[in-house]
Amino acid sequence: MLHYTIEEGLPSNNIYDIYRDDKGFLWFTSDKGIARYNGIKFEKFTTFNGLPDNEIFFSQEDNYGRLWFGTYNGELCYYKDDTFHSAANTSFLKLPFKNSFVTSVHLERDKSVTICFRENSIFLNVNKNEISLLNLDNKYFINRPFFYLDISKLVKGGYKVFCSDSTIYINDNCEVTSMEKNYYKNLRISPIQNKRIFYNDDFIFSADMNIIGQFKNHPIGNRLLHRVYFDDRNLFCAYNSGLDINDSLQILGNNNISSVNQDNVGNYWVCTLNDGIYSLNKYFFFTRLLKDVYKSSIVYSCVRNNHLFFTTEDNNLYCLENGMAKCLFDYSKYNNEDTKRAQEPGYFIDSNYKYYIFYNNDNIVIDNVLSEKQKIKRYSNNSLASGIKRVLSAGNNVYIQTRGRIMTIDYGKIGEGDEIGSKFSNVVNEMTHAERIFCMAKARDNSIWYSTINNFYKITDGRGALQSQFKKIPLKYFNFYDEYLIGYTHSNQLLIYGNIEKNLWVDSIQPQNCIWDKFYKLDTSHILISTNNLYRVLTINSKNSEKKMSVAVVENPYIPLQAESICVDSGNCYFFKNGSITSIAIKTLLIKPDPPKLFFGFLKTNKKNYPIHDDLEIPFRESKNISISFSTLSFSGKDVSYQYSVSRNNQDNWREVKGEEINFVNPAYGNYIIKVRAKTISSDYSQPIIYTLHILRPFWASLWFIALCVCLLVAIIGMAIRYRIIYVLRKRERLHESEIRFMKSEYTALNALMNPHFIFNTLNNVQGLVNRNDKLAANEYLRVFADLIRQNMHNISKELIPLQKEIDLVNNYLLLEKLRFKDLLNYTINVSPEIDLSEIMIPPLLVQPLVENSIKHGILPLESVEGFININVYENNGILHIEVKDNGIGMSASQSNKDSLHESFGLENIKKRIKQLSIIQNKEITFHVHEIKDDEGKPQWTIVSINIPIG
Repeated sequence: MLHYTIEEGLPSNNIYDIYRDDKGFLWFTSDKGIARYNGIKFEKFTTFNGLPDNEIFFSQEDNYGRLWFGTYNGELCYYKDDTFHSAANTSFLKLPFKNSFVTSVHLERDKSVTICFRENSIFLNVNKNEISLLNLDNKYFINRPFFYLDISKLVKGGYKVFCSDSTIYINDNCEVTSMEKNYYKNLRISPIQNKRIFYNDDFIFSADMNIIGQFKNHPIGNRLLHRVYFDDRNLFCAYNSGLDINDSLQILGNNNISSVNQDNVGNYWVCTLNDGIYSLNKYFFFTRLLKDVYKSSIVYSCVRNNHLFFTTEDNNLYCLENGMAKCLFDYSKYNNEDTKRAQEPGYFIDSNYKYYIFYNNDNIVIDNVLSEKQKIKRYSNNSLASGIKRVLSAGNNVYIQTRGRIMTIDYGKIGEGDEIGSKFSNVVNEMTHAERIFCMAKARDNSIWYSTINNFYKITDGRGALQSQFKKIPLKYFNFYDEYLIGYTHSNQLLIYGNIEKNLWVDSIQPQNCIWDKFYKLDTSHILISTNNLYRVLTINSKNSEKKMSVAVVENPYIPLQAESICVDSGNCYFFKNGSITSIAIKTLLIKPDPPKLFFGFLKTNKKNYPIHDDLEIPFRESKNISISFSTLSFSGKDVSYQYSVSRNNQDNWREVKGEEINFVNPAYGNYIIKVRAKTISSDYSQPIIYTLHILRPFWASLWFIALCVCLLVAIIGMAIRYRIIYVLRKRERLHESEIRFMKSEYTALNALMNPHFIFNTLNNVQGLVNRNDKLAANEYLRVFADLIRQNMHNISKELIPLQKEIDLVNNYLLLEKLRFKDLLNYTINVSPEIDLSEIMIPPLLVQPLVENSIKHGILPLESVEGFININVYENNGILHIEVKDNGIGMSASQSNKDSLHESFGLENIKKRIKQLSIIQNKEITFHVHEIKDDEGKPQWTIVSINIPIG
C-alpha cells in the first residue's frame, strides 16, 4: 500500500473525490484546489490557474472531453485543452443567479450534461455550448426543499427526478407528468466513474437496480457511507471509519474514507479526509501489508515449511502467525556483556526447525523452535571469530563462513556443555593474503562450495579441493539452482554456469545499471535479485535457448525498496522493512507491466499554440520554430524513457528525447509523420502515437508562383538572349557596315580605276587611227567617243546603274571598235524581251570590260572577217544571265600569247568587283569563263558569263 500526502505533491490532505478521465489521468479534488496525477507526478491547479473556486468537491467528464467540476461557490467550470473555462473567459457559462454548491453532473444519452445544485429548485442542462435553465418551483415541488437525489434527461423529452422513495417524471416545463413508487425504500445514490450506484441499509444496486452486494457482515449502522465503488469484481464501501471490501475485509480503520476509484492499469486509489490518499495494488488480494510487526531491524529471515521466521537485531526469534509476530526465543535471557560487542552474528534454521545462533564465543542451538517445550543447548566456541557471513547445514554438520575461514561443526558428536574446539570442529581453509573467502553455497547434492579471491573450491573430506575448470574466475557471490551455478564477479558481471563437474559452459548478460546483492529463488526458473537500484528477476531459459538466462527489472511500486531482509515460500515473497512485512504473491512479481500511454498535447509555433486533436495545417511563416508536447501516463513505473521518429516517407528513424517535448528548427514545408513511444525500465515500448504535421507551402513554393517565376525567368532569359542576339547582331552589323563601307570605298576605287582604263584604251584606238592617217574615221571615232565618255562619266559616279545604260555603253563601245577594225569585228546584242533593262541595277562598267577582253584577246588575234561577238541577256529561274561569246582563238591560245606580266587589268578588276558586290548586296553573284570545243578539240566559242540573282 502506498501513501501520498501534501509532501508528495497533493494540494491538501483533505481529498474529496477521485476521477479518471478518458485518457487515464487521475483527478483529485480537495478544499485547496485540484491535482492531476499521471502515475509519475502530481500537477496542482488553483484559482491562480483559472479555477473559479479552490474548494472543488468532484469532477465529471462529458462526451466532448470537457471535465466539469463541482465548485463550492456554485460557478460553472470545465477543463479542456489545458485551459480552465469559467464565466470569466467563456460567456455561456455565466449564470443569471447565485446558487449554492454544485452537487452533481450527470451524463445524458444525447451527450448533454445535467447539473444540479444544493438548492434543489434549479437545475441546468448543458448541450454543447447552450444552457437550458429549469426550475422545479411549482405547485408540486413547492415547500419540498432538498428532496431529490438525482435528475436525468429522458430520451423522448422531459426529465426523471429520482427520490429516495419514488421517481417523478416531468416535462421540459418542469410540470409533473407521472410518478411511481420505488420498489426499494430509503434509496441513496453514489456516483462512480460515469455511473450511478444505489443503496439502502440492506443492499447495493446497479444503475438498473440489480443487486450487486449487501451489508451482511458489516452493516452501515451508525457509520457514514460516503461512496460505493464497484469494478465488476470487488465492492468497496468508503466510510468515515475505514474501507470495507466485499463485506469481508476492513482496512484503514482509522481513516475517514471519502472516495475510491481505479487507475488505467487496475490499481485502487482511496481518498481520505485529512490523511491524503492511499493506493492498493490491483492484486491486493495477493498482497498483504502488515504494519508494526516488529521493532528495530531484521538480521535473519527464512521460510521453512510455510512458516515464516525472522530474527531481529536484538537476537530475538519470531514466527508470523495470523498477521502477528510471535516470539519463539527471547535472547535477552542469555544476554551478557560480551554479546553486546558482537559484530555480524550468524543464524540458521534447518528444515526440522532446528535453530542455530552464533554470537562471538556464544553458540545456542534450539532443537525445535516451534515446540512448546523447546530444548535449548548452549555451547562455548572459542574457535569462532566475529564477522560471520553465512551459515549452512548438511546432515549433522554445520558450515560457518567468516571473513577468514570456513569451519565445520559436527553437532552429532558434541554434547551439551561441551566446548566446541578442534575435537568437534574442523577449519576447512585458513585465509591467506591471496585466499580471502567471499562466498559459500550448497549444491543440490549437499556438497559445499566456496569462492576465494582467486579460485573455486569444493569441500571434499573436510578440505577444500580446487576446481580448476573455473579458470580462476572468482565470484563475489553465488548460489546453486538445480544443475546451475549463478553468481557475479567482483566487477559486477552476472554469470551462469552449467555442467559444473565436466564440460563447463558459462553465459552472461549485458551489464545492468545496478550493483548485484542477494539471490532468492522464486520457483524452478525464476530468481529474485536484490540490487541497489530496484529488484531484478532472473529467468533461467530452456536448455535449447541461445541465451541461458535473461534479466528483467521488477518495477512494482508496491514493493518496499532496499528491504532489510527477503525470504520466499512456495507462493509468496516477503519483504521486511521499518517494522512492516509486505507479502506479495510470486506470480504477481513475474507479470510484465504495461507500457506507458502517451498523448499529444499542443503544437507550439512562434505565433500560436494549437491543441493537437486531428491533423493540423501550419502556415509556413509560423514554422521557423515548432515544438510538440506530449503527456505520459505510467502507473507501472516512474522511470520513463522516450523515443521519437520524424519522417516524410513513413520510414521510422527512432531517436532518444529527454522530456515530453519535441522541437523542430526551420523545417521545410510538406508533410511530416511524427511518432512517439515510451517505455519504463521493465516494460516494452508502447505502441507509438502518430501525428501528421502539415506545413503549408509558402507562396513562393506554390504552383502558380513557381509557374509565374518560370515564366518570368523564361522571359528574362529570352530578353537576355534577345538582347545578346541584338547586341551581337548590331556588333556584327556595325562590323559588317564597316566592312561594307570599306568595300564600297574599295569598290568605288575599282570603279574609278575602270574609267581611266577605259579612256586609256579608247585613246589608244584613236591614236591608231591617227597614225594610219584615217582622219574621217578618226573624227567619227572621236564623235562617238565623246558620247561614250559623257555616258561613262555619268554612269561611273553611281554605285549601281540600270542595265539599260550598261547595254547602251557596250553598244557605243562596239560601234567604236567596229569603226576601228572594220570587217574584222562583227557583233550582236540579244536581250530577252521579258527582261525590263531599266529595272535591273548593276555596277557600271560590268559588261564592257568583258566585251573589250573578248575583242582584244579573242577576235583580233584571229584576224578574220568571221570574228564574231554575241552578247546575250536573259533570265532563268530568277537568275539574270549576261553572256559574252566570241569565236576567237580560245582561252588556251590567248593565255599562251599573253604576257603574264600584262594580264588584262579589266578582267581582274571585274572579278574583285563581283566578289565585293556579292558581299555588299548579300547575293551570290557568280562569274564563269569556259570554252566550247569541236570534236577535234578546237575551240568554237569562248563564253564569259555573269549570273546575278534578281528574285
